[in-house]
Amino acid sequence: MFSKYPERFLRSAGIVDEQHFKKIQNTAIAIGGLGLGGSIFLNLVRMGFEKFHIADPDTYERTNINRQRMAKESTVGVRKDEALLKEALDINPNIRVKCFPHGINEKNAPYFLTGIDWVIDVVDVFALTDKLALNREAYKRKIPVASCGSLGFSSAVIIFDQKKESFEELTGLNPEADYQSNIAKFLQFICPQIPFYMMEQMQKAMTQSSHIPFVVPGVEFAAACATTEISKHILNLGNKVTAPEGIYIDPVNLKIEVFKASHTERKLNTFRKVA
Repeated sequence: MFSKYPERFLRSAGIVDEQHFKKIQNTAIAIGGLGLGGSIFLNLVRMGFEKFHIADPDTYERTNINRQRMAKESTVGVRKDEALLKEALDINPNIRVKCFPHGINEKNAPYFLTGIDWVIDVVDVFALTDKLALNREAYKRKIPVASCGSLGFSSAVIIFDQKKESFEELTGLNPEADYQSNIAKFLQFICPQIPFYMMEQMQKAMTQSSHIPFVVPGVEFAAACATTEISKHILNLGNKVTAPEGIYIDPVNLKIEVFKASHTERKLNTFRKVA
């Protein structure tokens, strides 16, 4: 049967040649977490990637609507993996996707990463043991990981090529530590600064008296950056930024910077302990 792949991705030709299209088609990507990860998943499908493992145990809630790609009134209560898979198959019916409906954990992480070339880590930091299990298994197998986050209108992406410090070393996350300590360390790892316009709300979130705020531009900037970084590595384009350095995009202040992604690099006043 005639392949529709060349026509689907014709407008990418001139940036991507035939050899690299084949490489993209044959690159398998595992995506842990389908909030921000859902946007990355659909972006990668539109780039021509066809092999995926995806994992998220959750359904869409109304509070996801402000930022998550497939969250809308018609999908409230629908599983995230099911809604995203339906959309992805509508884009390219030839994709091959294996779903892990119970999410990632220590037991299934080896299966989740079997046959995988790249990992996207957007596992919720509140599911800390699962997030660490995914990164430990990827580090053990030397599979590169794109660790992604959004902060208001801003976003950050850190690529672990598994040749230097591990995710665990740079984040300092510890399942035995308290909530506030782990959130503080993760934020210190994933961004050079907390945006000024969300400082007050972050203070509330640190005491668990309110939510961590998100808006859609930060999510979509992170998704675009993660898609770009993976594509750059496959196409051998541009400068590669890998851990312990990360990429921070701040559209409010009109800047993109390379920063040191480590919880030991900064102590921001947002993260001070509350008695």
